[in-house]
Amino acid sequence: MTELNPTGKPLPKATPETAPFWQGCAEGELRLQHCLDCGHVQYYPRKLCSGCFSENVEWRAASGRGTIRSWSTVVAPSSPGFAEEVPFVSILVRLAEGPTMLSVLRHCSPEQVDFDMPVEVIFEQRSETIYIPYFKPAG
Repeated sequence: MTELNPTGKPLPKATPETAPFWQGCAEGELRLQHCLDCGHVQYYPRKLCSGCFSENVEWRAASGRGTIRSWSTVVAPSSPGFAEEVPFVSILVRLAEGPTMLSVLRHCSPEQVDFDMPVEVIFEQRSETIYIPYFKPAG
C-alpha cells in the first residue's frame, strides 16, 4: 500500500534499489546509476544494468539538466490530493546524461512549453524524508 502524506498525495516507498535515489533527492541531488562494465547510464533505478545486465552499477550525481522531449497538459487530477495543481504539465525529460525521465514542469505555464526546452531539476518536500524531483525552465 502506498503511504499518503497529509495533503493526500501518494508517497513513494524506498526499496533497496531505489533508496540511494531518494536519499539523493532529500540532499538536493539527482542521482543516476552508471554501469562500470559497459558505461550505460540508467533511470529508473534497477539492480542490473539495462544495457548489459551486469550487477556492477554505481550511483553518481547527475547534472540535473535536460531538455523536454514531449509533454502533456493534465487537466483532470489522478487523485484528490492533486486537485489544486491542475492544470499542470507532465513532461518527458531527456537528461544530459542520456536517460529519459517522466516528471512535472513547475514555474511555467502550459502555453510556454516547447520541444527541446532546457530544464533543470528542483526538489519539493512531500514528507519528512521524501523529496520529489520536478523540473523548471533552465536559467
